[in-house]
Amino acid sequence: MMEAEIITRFLESVGQKADVDLYLKLFRAQKKESFAVICASARIVQTALDPFHFDLRILSGLGLTPVVVVGLFEPRDADRQASRVHEWLLEDGVRAQIVPLLPALSPPLIEVVRETVHMNTIPLLSLEPSRDAPLESRFALLRELVTGLESRKVVFLSTSAGLVREGLPPIPVVNLEADFERLLRGGTLTRQHASLLRHGKQLIDLTPHRLTVTVVNPLQLLRELFTINGAGTLIRKGSRVESHRDIASLDHVRLRALIESAFGRTLKEGVLERPVERIFVEENYLGAALLSHSPVGTYLSKFAVDRQAQGEGIGGDLWSVMIRDYPSFFWRARPTNPISNWYLKNGDGVARFPDWHVYWREMPLERIEPAIRYALAAPVDFMT
Repeated sequence: MMEAEIITRFLESVGQKADVDLYLKLFRAQKKESFAVICASARIVQTALDPFHFDLRILSGLGLTPVVVVGLFEPRDADRQASRVHEWLLEDGVRAQIVPLLPALSPPLIEVVRETVHMNTIPLLSLEPSRDAPLESRFALLRELVTGLESRKVVFLSTSAGLVREGLPPIPVVNLEADFERLLRGGTLTRQHASLLRHGKQLIDLTPHRLTVTVVNPLQLLRELFTINGAGTLIRKGSRVESHRDIASLDHVRLRALIESAFGRTLKEGVLERPVERIFVEENYLGAALLSHSPVGTYLSKFAVDRQAQGEGIGGDLWSVMIRDYPSFFWRARPTNPISNWYLKNGDGVARFPDWHVYWREMPLERIEPAIRYALAAPVDFMT
């Protein structure tokens, strides 16, 4: 097993330490068996076993145990490929176990997978028993597995950097609500990637809990998992964001729960009774942005994504709707805020102080200094 210091240094080289810490915290807060299902084709095992087993080695060292499925697209040689992965992991001292799979999943079998994960052992599932079944049936098995484990993420390892179109760079994000029909209609995706997009959408649509799908090369898997920008293609359902001018029209209980979940702290009484200029809320109260009027411009007083939904792209949906209606505003955040790097990328400037960092976007130069003073003097909304 790798020493913790080596793992930490490696992850710091993958991305910003704040990004890595954020995602580690999110992953570790989930049920252990819900972390991820990683689907590796026979071709990946044959040609990229070295980086793939290294990824699994790092994840295991971090206490994260993915479920590995071999043979979704190419099931005929899956047993042998699963055995190869198993042998390489055992040689590195990583606990792994081949879980015999039948053409149909049963609750007891899913329970075996769950128990294997809780023993810090990577389950390796081969789909060779379903080699004569159509691809749709194998995806149905995958969906049953994901549903039973309440997996939050399905990762498809690819020889490419993500979903690619001829002559164009890989697609970083697919919002199924807005992009699905356009991508398929364009005819620029490869046949396999078009199939993967269709089946990925069906997987997301038919799974009863929130799920994201990622297509990524094994060389970039850790960067995809532990950085905000990612490194492959993130496929997600997309969110409908509602706009409200009056906080009275919202469910105060759900809004409070959302904000307290996002910040991990208790709101003071009366905070949600203050006047607002506009509130943007994800339809299921998984994200919200509260904007208020100030003498120097629009002030973003709260930007919150539910802790269990962070990393699913909801913040990006919320932000894009907000800046469409409010291109100019300012806000503050604690220096320890885990999405500080994201704020830096999405703002025009920042002023750093010991207790607060103040950010702004499209603010006139003469208003920046008054905006900073206003933000620093704003009341603290959470209990100490």
